[in-house]
Amino acid sequence: MSKMLKKWDPDRRCYDPYECPDDWKVCGLAFDMDAQINCACCGKQISYGDGYTSREIYDSSGMFGMCICQDCNEAQWEREKKRRTNE
Repeated sequence: MSKMLKKWDPDRRCYDPYECPDDWKVCGLAFDMDAQINCACCGKQISYGDGYTSREIYDSSGMFGMCICQDCNEAQWEREKKRRTNE
């Protein structure tokens, strides 16, 4: 089983289905900054308060960016910078 989220495709300007394993604890919003969750991108366990809001992976409604780790956040920024320089 897997959880269905959405992943933004900036080239096509639409969401694609994005699956993460059911045993991953992913979220876009938490009130406990110490909550242990998984990065919605790579699955690494992190504290919610140490996470970043993804600009690519969203909840099933497409409204809230999911929490990701620092490494995945930096990779997303690099992809975004590359796209902007190629426009």
